[in-house]
Formats: sequence, C-alpha cells, structure tokens
Amino acid sequence: MFKVKTQEMYNMLTRALVPLFMGCFLWLISLNSWAGEYNLAAGDTIKISVYGEEDLTFDEYLIDGSETIDYPYLGNISLHGKTIQKLQNYITSGLKGTYLVDPKVTVSIVKYRNIYVNGVVNRPGGYEYQPGLTVQKAIALAGGFLARYRKTRGIYLTKDSEIEGLSQQQIEAFLKDRPQVDLNDPVGPGDIIYVVSSFW
Repeated sequence: MFKVKTQEMYNMLTRALVPLFMGCFLWLISLNSWAGEYNLAAGDTIKISVYGEEDLTFDEYLIDGSETIDYPYLGNISLHGKTIQKLQNYITSGLKGTYLVDPKVTVSIVKYRNIYVNGVVNRPGGYEYQPGLTVQKAIALAGGFLARYRKTRGIYLTKDSEIEGLSQQQIEAFLKDRPQVDLNDPVGPGDIIYVVSSFW
C-alpha cells in the first residue's frame, strides 16, 4: 500500500513538474534567441570575453552616444545597427588568423538601456529595462497612473530614435497620429511610454 501511494505521488509530481521545466527551458531558449538579435545602442552595457585573453576581455563596457567602442587591435568598431551576434562575429573574424589562431569570443548584455515613462504617472522618468517587460509593468515601475487620470488617459509607445530632436509640440503632434497601445503590449529597451490625459 505504501509503495503504491509513493508511486502515485511520484507520478503526480512528474506530471506537474515536467511541463513547468519545459516551459522554463523554452522561455530561456526564446530569451537567448531574442538577446542574440537585440540591436545594441547608447546606454547598453556589454561584456566582451575572449577565452584565455585577459587584455581582450572587458567585464563592463558602457556604450556612449557615439555608439562605438575602441577595441584592442581592431580600433574603433561602430555598433550602430549591430546585434550582439554580429558584434561577436565581427570581433572573432577580426582577431582570427592575424592575432589569435581560434579566438573564442562571447558578447553579452550586462545591463540594458533604460525605458522611459512620461506623462500622468506618479514617478515619471527612466527605469532599467527587464526582459519580459510590458506596458502595464512599466507603468507600475513609475508608480501607476495619477489617481485623477485613471479613467481618462491614452497610452502611446515610441522608440527613442523616432522622436530624437523633436520639440514637445512636435512630439504631441507625432503621438496624435499613432495608435494607442494595450497594457499587455511588450516594451523594448530604449522605448518611451507616454501616458496622457484625454484633454492633453
């Protein structure tokens, strides 16, 4: 009797835990795939590792507004439009043959550039991006909606590059022509969320 119950409990746990582990595994695969295709930009902090080469390894490199890095032997590398994978391939091919026989290069994100939440929220400003962030979670980071605008608000999302150099008046005109976003919509690094009142 005891063995039967033990076997039943084992089977129940297996049925419950296997889907959970599979879900986590698939999520990690999709996250790694997304990270590999992520476009680097100013504000991101990256790590460049070359196995066995301390002078070619940088634990934290903050990408500044020039979107270039000065890398040993390769000089200035433009990061504009480069994904993590492309940068990794570029450094590998640059070092291979001339400087190293078979370089093992890994590029990873240490910290993503901030997202920004502006408008009728309690704490407008910049917040560190986290994978899986949604509009609702971003607004929660900013303290939620101001109480008096809770029912009279529109939510818009832009990329930082779309409004660069625009005046406040131009930004308002730009937003009026855009569709509103849903609270469950995903937010990416560098995105700007505007929460506006209906009479803004």
